[in-house]
Formats: sequence, C-alpha cells, structure tokens
Amino acid sequence: MPGLAVFWGCRVLSGDVALELSVRKVLETLGVDITDLEPQSCCGEPIRSLNLTASCYLALRILALSASKGYNEVLMPCSKGYFMANWSLDMLSRSGELSEAISKAFSSEGLSLDRLSRPIDLVELVYRAVGPEGLRNKVEKPLGLRVALHPGCYFMRSKPGTGEGLRKLAELRELLSAVGVEAPYYPGMMDCCGGSLWLTRQDAALTLAGSKLKAASESSLDCLVVLCPSCFEMLDARQEDALSAVGEKKGVPVLYLPQLLGLALGIDPAELGLRFNRSPVEELSVVR
Repeated sequence: MPGLAVFWGCRVLSGDVALELSVRKVLETLGVDITDLEPQSCCGEPIRSLNLTASCYLALRILALSASKGYNEVLMPCSKGYFMANWSLDMLSRSGELSEAISKAFSSEGLSLDRLSRPIDLVELVYRAVGPEGLRNKVEKPLGLRVALHPGCYFMRSKPGTGEGLRKLAELRELLSAVGVEAPYYPGMMDCCGGSLWLTRQDAALTLAGSKLKAASESSLDCLVVLCPSCFEMLDARQEDALSAVGEKKGVPVLYLPQLLGLALGIDPAELGLRFNRSPVEELSVVR
C-alpha cells in the first residue's frame, strides 16, 4: 500500500487551495508519500451539538474506511477533523450504547469498529518523519522571523485530559525553531479566532478575530501562523472586516504552517498557494 492516507475535509474540498497545495508540496519535499482517501466525506463536526451518535459515526467512518483500504494511519491536516476523530474515539470508549449503534451502522457498509486507522496531524507527521534536526538539515532559506503562533482550540484540546496539546505545542515550536522561526508568547495567544461563532454571532466572531490580529500587530511580530482552516478563514479571508470591528486598519500577514515550512525549504511561493492568501503576505521579505 503506497504512502499514507490523507483525509482533507470539507474546507479543502470546497476551495481551501492554500492548505492543500502547501501540505502536498511540503510533504513531497520531505519525501512523504500521501494518497487521498476515497471517498472523502464529512468529519461530523457540524452536527456534533445536534446528534452525538451521527457525528461520531461520521468521524469514525473515516478511520474505518482508511483501515479497510489497508492504512494503519490517516493524516488529517484539518484541526477540526483531527479533533473529531480523537473526540469520537474517546466517546466510543465511554459508551457501550454508542458503540453498538455505530457498529450496526458500519455493518451495512462492510466496515468494523475493530479495524480503525489511527488519526495523525501534520505536526506529528513532520516531527516523526524528519524531526527538528532533519528539518533543519533540509532548510534552504532560514526565515529569521518572529511570529504570532495561533495554535487554535482544536489543536490544543484534541485529546482532553492527556496533556497532548501542550506536548504538541512544544513539538511545533521545535519545528519552527528548526527553520529559523521564533514563536514567543504574546497576549491573546490562546484566544479564540471567532470561527465557532460565525454562524450565530458574526459581530462577536469578527471582534474576536480582530482582537487576535491586533494583539499580534501590537506585539511587533512579523506574521500570524495558523494550523486550522476555520482560523485561516477568520484571520486571513475575513481580515479586513475583523480589523474594522476593533478599529484597526493595519493588515497582518497570515500563513498556514505548511506555507511557512515550505518557504524555509526553498519552495516557490506559487507552489505553496500564497497567491490565494488574502492578507498582505507580500509584505514579508521571505515571500518576495
């Protein structure tokens, strides 16, 4: 079985070209083969508050489909998809009723809860595949940046009660350091991007996003770095409205983590999808 299965999630499938291009190109450069999981589907997150069983079924179905195709692991570049997979596994371990319901649903598709791929995210994959030292050896252009890292809520709480969020944050900082990037603490680093409120309170969502951008700007950091497509949408695509909500005008460059890594690896900005970023990434000297 070639490579590693990858579940992209709805954001990429509906047009998040920046994330897809940068992940594909960075992994290709690092020598990691990936194969798109087919068929792609919903991770269950949009209905988590409406129907626990259905949301867990959708998330676990991804793992079961991957396993049925011979993959032991499945890469989930989207923080929400990765969170949903781990959250659903946790729910499954706590409820025999849930396990029974999902097993019944799986049986009609020839799937089994006894065969599930393990979900992994981009930070774990890069850290395991090459590690900080291996990444440092592959750097073509040390970046020399001080960035406002926005890990996002789904990254930090993917496995509640395990301490994984803090461990992975430390690993992420090691990877950034390897490419010449410093990611210091700044006020509001762990604050919400506002994405979860977008459908119900757009004013509050934009204020949260604007406050995050303002904090990064006032901390004299070069750019914001995100991992989650929902965060990217709020902080990059909706940046003008977000800044207006907090009375700010100065734009802040926003990059996906794989875009940042790709620049350090010497990959052409066009191949990393930087032309699809709406924030002023052209202000960064490493992009020119």
